[in-house]
Amino acid sequence: MNEHAMIIFLLIVIVFAVMSAAIAYIFLLKLKKRNEAVVNLRMKKDFLYSLYRLAIKFKPLKKYMEKIRKRIEILDLSDEWTIGRKTMRFTLISLGISAVVLGILLGLSHNLFFAVISVFTVYIIHNQIMKLLVDRLDNNILKQFEVFLGNVRHHYHEHGMIDEAIYDSIGECDYEMSLHANRMYEILTDRNIDDRVEQFYETAPNKYMKTFIAMSYLVQRFGDKTVEGKSVYLNNLNYLKQEINMEMLRREKLGYLLQSLSAIAVFPIFTVNLIRKWAVSNIPELHEYYDGVYGFLAAGMLFILALTAYQLIGRLQSDSGYTVPENKLLTILVNIPFFRYITGVLLEKKYSRSLKYERLLNRTQSRMSIHEFILKQILYSVAAFAVGIIVILNVHWIARQNLLYSSLNLKLADYNPNIDRKAELEQLEFDRKYINEFKNRQITFHELEEAIRQKENYSDSQAQAAALRILEKINKYRSHVFKWWELLICILIAAISYHIPYWMLLFRERVLRISMEDEVKQFHTIILMLMHLDRISVEDILHWMEQFAEIFKPSIQKCINCYEYGDRQALEQLLIDEPYPPFARIVENLISAADKITVEQAFDELKLEREFYMEKRKQDNEITVARKGMWGKFIAFIPMGATILLYLLVPFILVSTKQMINFSNEISKLF
Repeated sequence: MNEHAMIIFLLIVIVFAVMSAAIAYIFLLKLKKRNEAVVNLRMKKDFLYSLYRLAIKFKPLKKYMEKIRKRIEILDLSDEWTIGRKTMRFTLISLGISAVVLGILLGLSHNLFFAVISVFTVYIIHNQIMKLLVDRLDNNILKQFEVFLGNVRHHYHEHGMIDEAIYDSIGECDYEMSLHANRMYEILTDRNIDDRVEQFYETAPNKYMKTFIAMSYLVQRFGDKTVEGKSVYLNNLNYLKQEINMEMLRREKLGYLLQSLSAIAVFPIFTVNLIRKWAVSNIPELHEYYDGVYGFLAAGMLFILALTAYQLIGRLQSDSGYTVPENKLLTILVNIPFFRYITGVLLEKKYSRSLKYERLLNRTQSRMSIHEFILKQILYSVAAFAVGIIVILNVHWIARQNLLYSSLNLKLADYNPNIDRKAELEQLEFDRKYINEFKNRQITFHELEEAIRQKENYSDSQAQAAALRILEKINKYRSHVFKWWELLICILIAAISYHIPYWMLLFRERVLRISMEDEVKQFHTIILMLMHLDRISVEDILHWMEQFAEIFKPSIQKCINCYEYGDRQALEQLLIDEPYPPFARIVENLISAADKITVEQAFDELKLEREFYMEKRKQDNEITVARKGMWGKFIAFIPMGATILLYLLVPFILVSTKQMINFSNEISKLF
């Protein structure tokens, strides 16, 4: 009977499940049809999109969301509704998590230092969230694009038509890539294909899609070539797939090596309070260092180290290519007559050095005039000088406040029951009254003793002890003033900071070496496609190189402008302007093609060099990733080492040394 009941129960459950599934399926079909029929209604009723339309009405949020939207639009070609929802979702995630964490940390903060650390932490969390969200989109597009190239290759084999191959591949792509593929198909089948291709170059999500559309455009316009029984277009597709695979492997390895290093770099500054509590619970005398000038300077240094380490690790983790920073503030300031006059005077006074700076600005492709660069140096110098003055004044203020309102015995009262806390507070108040009275007057020991004896009901011995103690505090109080050598330190810091923009340009010039190599690789790809075309000229190749160039763009444009007045002279000047060896090799081949031989003959070794270059790129990627991982780990652990040294070992050594000196003095008094 029980078995029969169990069977009936199971049958009822199965029938109910089937009916529920059928009802759910019918409901989903109706919902899908309704959504397809009334898209505008969905846009109006959708919560995220409605919130997005509301949020962009507020100016601060609008600017923030526009930055997010621009990033999304480059990678995702969806409709307004989808991009709006994604923008709002990114905004809610980044600002929501940041606001919650900031509220919790500020609630737990008990002083200004930890409040600043809380804001810094939220800044890091916000940046990491945005980087994670955008990088995920970028990586997904790159992976889908690699699969798309395989599909295009397969369909191109079938009928040898690039536009049809792309069209046939659209249905085999994931949603995000299908939008980009559809856009590429529209470009290649458009009547104004030249204009559409140039527009795509400006908005391409990555350099790989930019290269692909150029390859496809050439095949669409001039046809494919067969060299040594192989299609030039398919060979270039293979090269492009190899580059994408190497890039994805590089990102994965670098992400694995550098994961959590940002957290490791920042974590030590959160241990400062825990270390302090543990240390003073074991050695209460450490209050003198943690709550004084040393504690302020050590905490400030640790904060700067953590911030610097985080920024450096962020640079190591960055997958973006060479980008030119914007200088809107400098552009506004340099147009003010006062700043324009100052920069003009410095420019004329150090004209030869200014020419050196200008050449460096041109080499690094900085969107900055020489006047803006000099103004940037001045601002760095003034800011460093001001910060130095503020820090030194704050150090003296802390020392004076500790003399007036705190003492070591008052701190020790919480740990030593033999010390009367109330008596210590009364003594501090007594001393503070006389310090404030005589801090700006010259007074001797006897005058102070007499003043205390007259005002207080003290015996001679008590008055002498109080006068000696107060006079010592007054002398210490007076010693904490801004001194001439501290001004020299601030001037030295300002002088060093004045050269920081120049050092940053030198560093950027070194970074450019990697970007230069990538750009030359793109030139190789373009030349490999162009060199087999009939009637291709050196000037045509220069025009194509100029379209793809970023770093070498000004020099190539200058060469093109001068080309009609003398081809060889223009190319030789390009060789002088850009002495980078791999690029110079291309220019030398162009000079040969302009004078004696054909373009195909001039670049006949490029294929062998390209294969060698691919192998070299693999090796260089492995070395670079390993080196970045090593440097990342080294940088990440610097704040931890500094915390142990500055906030643990040094205070212990100072206290031990002071106690040893006091013990030695006590022993010497006995003998």
